[in-house]
Amino acid sequence: MRRPAVLLSIALLAALMLARRRRRAAPAPLVVARPAPALPPPAPGMRFLSVPWELVAAPADEPSLTIRYAGDEHMELDRVDARETPTQVFLTVLTRWQAPGGGWFAFERRHEAAVALAQPLGGRALVHAPVDEPGRAPLYP
Repeated sequence: MRRPAVLLSIALLAALMLARRRRRAAPAPLVVARPAPALPPPAPGMRFLSVPWELVAAPADEPSLTIRYAGDEHMELDRVDARETPTQVFLTVLTRWQAPGGGWFAFERRHEAAVALAQPLGGRALVHAPVDEPGRAPLYP
């Protein structure tokens, strides 16, 4: 009577050890961490990309603004357009895509830019230009 119980215990222990060994030997799934692109890739033929910006400083006594915008290693600031009216200042930050020299990976970076105005901002409204969105036609081809 003892012999079948011992053999059953040994068989269960062997099955448990085999299952554990197979689980350890199974290759782990390959996971590659890549940073998500900060900006949409430019559409074919796109020359400029309008990017979001935020106001950093607007001195009350100087005709200038300091803004911060996001861009990656493949985006280069082309220009900041400021269109002024007596009540508003329309601001557009345009970047130009540069083909990568060493690879396609790009990390987002924050940049600051100074914008010259004809007169101080004062009480005028600062208006953000439309921003290019993935899947849509470029605003500034």
